[in-house]
This record gives sequence, structure tokens and C-alpha cells, in this order.
Amino acid sequence: MTDKRVPPPDLGTLSGPEAQSFLIGVNAVIWGYPAVLFEDLMAGRSQPDSEARTGTPRSLVNQFGRVRHLRGPEYKQIATPNNDTLFIQSFVDVTSEPLILSVPDLPAARYYVLQLWDANGDTFDHIGTRVTGNGAGRYALTGPGWAGTLPQGVTRINCPPCFAIWGRVAVYGSDDLEIARAIQDQITLTPLSCFSEHRSDETAVTALSEARVAMDLPQGLAPELAVFAKLARALRHTPPKPLQDDVIVDQLSLIGFSDSGRSFHPDRLTPAQISGLTKAVPFAQHLMDVTMQTVGNTINGWRWSPRAGIMGTDYLFRACWAKWFTGGNLPDEAIYMICRTDASHAPLVGTTGYRLRFAPGALPPARAFWSLSMYDAADGSFVANAIERYSIGDRTAGLDYDPDGGLTLAIGHSPPDSAANWLPAPEGAFYLMLRLYLPTDALASGTWAPPGLE
Repeated sequence: MTDKRVPPPDLGTLSGPEAQSFLIGVNAVIWGYPAVLFEDLMAGRSQPDSEARTGTPRSLVNQFGRVRHLRGPEYKQIATPNNDTLFIQSFVDVTSEPLILSVPDLPAARYYVLQLWDANGDTFDHIGTRVTGNGAGRYALTGPGWAGTLPQGVTRINCPPCFAIWGRVAVYGSDDLEIARAIQDQITLTPLSCFSEHRSDETAVTALSEARVAMDLPQGLAPELAVFAKLARALRHTPPKPLQDDVIVDQLSLIGFSDSGRSFHPDRLTPAQISGLTKAVPFAQHLMDVTMQTVGNTINGWRWSPRAGIMGTDYLFRACWAKWFTGGNLPDEAIYMICRTDASHAPLVGTTGYRLRFAPGALPPARAFWSLSMYDAADGSFVANAIERYSIGDRTAGLDYDPDGGLTLAIGHSPPDSAANWLPAPEGAFYLMLRLYLPTDALASGTWAPPGLE
């Protein structure tokens, strides 16, 4: 198991050029982390061995990869995944031409969403149950400045040059998997130039994808400086935002960058600067981990952020979000509440054992559905257990409700007398996430709050 948490590094005594490079380097890593991660994920998932290596099916740039199973403890590429939906995902580049995204006509009871988010982690649009409904539709994903003509009946969505589509199709039990997979197959991406013939030019898509993800790091580059070379490459595809990012970009020239951050020259750095940048990388990631444990609003030991999916200029928050909650949605679409301590503020440990009781009429307020998931604190992955249960919620078969209509869940490493309401935990440290899909305004208005873990 790989621990995603980075311990605080030993910085020693910093002064002069080393200190200056360290401070600028920390800012650069935090500011650029989402775009670097975006490019890494895009490149990784386009490789032939993607599924064997990451647990995610291969998807070329501008093609969908379809995750055919609910995720379990074997999946460790992204922290805090969900166990509620099948995913359909693509990393997109529309600088050459638009793509046509087609969705089928679905029953009203089927929740689905296609979230569009950019390389900085900002969600800029949705297609799905909440925004466009469950009817069939065709949408043109157009890049900046595109001025062509679209086919009749196609709705235009203006997009940044590069972004991701994170699609989620709800699964209502193991006997529903085949239906959900059939829905995945009917959600398609087609280059505009191929749309009239309803075909896809695989040769062209493959060539575009290979060129898009190609990256040659500078020869002799020290591994600890690779993130800065990756940042320069990412900025060629996701340029800094004027005015908003000017201060950061201006500083990059002091640590070997040129061309508004699009080129990195490690050969121009002094030994003191290299030392400062080397120390900056783990320190920046440690700051992300500390922030992840404290950011947001806290209610009865549960934290959530009303700013999720809209990062703005809070660079540390967006870096933290990218690392630990990659592709997390807007609160209007889904609320993510994380719990790391019990009602007495003690960290959660599986050998302790806990209960979570929702009073009658006070179940999580979600118009679609809700779930509670268990994660290993070290790397944010699901926890292997004998009953293969990684989440529990209103779609869990056989839940045993209290006589008064409330619901009490048992959480811990040791199994209770009845496993009906049990969410298994590891022996060691863990955290929980409560997801509300299509939440009401009860949490935001203060008329509902999650109970503390006892």
C-alpha cells in the first residue's frame, strides 16, 4: 500500500538563494499541482497497460473509458473514490475541433451526471438528471474561439481547450449492473468531422492522443525536479489566467522558467536553487495533506466545503482537493462530508468500534440517494473486508431500521452480532465520507445536520 500522505520534511536552515527558491517552489507546486495531476492522469489512462496498472480502462484522449465494475480496495490511483456509480471518463482536448457528446433517453428514476471540469479542478458545466434532465440529447463541446457551424439539434457548450468529463451512472444493486453498463455504452463522444457519418476515425484519434500526451523530460533532470518540468508542459495546454495568476507566473522566472512558465531550464539553476526546489516539493505536498484535514465547515465532526468544485484563487484548497478528492463535484450536484474524529474529537480507529444513528425523519437529505463509505487513512482507498462491503446507504439491501424509524449503523473492525447495518473498518486509522447525491438545501440552511460518531 502506498501512503499518499507526505510527512513534514526536515528543511534544515534556509537562507539566501536557497530560501528564495524554496518559497517560490512551494508556491509553484501548490499552484500547479492540479494541472500537473491532470496531465499525468491523461497520459496514464491513454497507455495500453492502463487497466492493469491503474484499475481504470484505457481511454485515448477524446475517447471514453468505461469502468464496468463498482470500485473496491484494489483501486488506488485516486483517493476517496465512490462505490455508488459506474464511471465513464474522458480527458479531452478540443483545440483541433469540437466533439459531439450524445446521451440516451433514460427513465426518470435513473440518476446520472456528466461533470465537465477543467485542468485546475473547476467544474464549469453538467449534463444529466439535475441540469438537462434524463431525455436524449446531443451537445457540442467547443474550444475557445471556435466559429463553425453545428448540426441541427445540437446544443453548444463553450469549453476550455483541455478538460475532463467525469460521468457517473447510479447502480441500484448487483442485479442492476448490466442495465447501468448498457447506459454507459449509449453515452458517446464523436469528433465533429465524423459526426454526420456517425463514425470515429480511430487512426486520427490514436495519432492525436499519442501526440497530446508525449512528454520528453530534459536530459539528466534530477527526479526531484521532474514536477517543475511537468508544470512547464502543463502550462502549454492550460495557460495561466490573466491577472489572476500573474504574480505566480512572474516568480517562476526566478527558478529557471521562461516563456510565461512554458519552459523549464534546470541547467540555469545554481546548487543552492536546486536544493531549495528539492525541499519545496515534499513541503508543498505536506501542506496539502494538512489542509485536507482542516478545510471546510465542520458540523458534529463532519466537514464539507460549499466551495467544492469552484476553486478560484484559493490555490492551496484546489491543490488539496485535486490530491484527495480528484474530480469532486459541485455541492448542488453532490455533497461530500468527511469525518476523521468521533463525537469526543478522538481520531477514528477501527479497533474502537462506533455507531452512527440517524434519528427518525433525519436521514441524509438527498433527492437521488445517499451513501457512507469507509477509507484507509493512509492512502484514501477502500478497506478490504470479509463481507466485501465498502459503502452503506439507502440502496443497501436488508438494512435493519430501528423500531422508531431511525437508522443505526455499526462501524468498526470487529463484526457486530448482525452484519445488516455493519460498515467494516480496518484495525488502524480510517476516515468516512457521507455522500448526498442531489442534496436538498437542508444542510446549507441549517435544518439538518449529520449526527456525531459515537
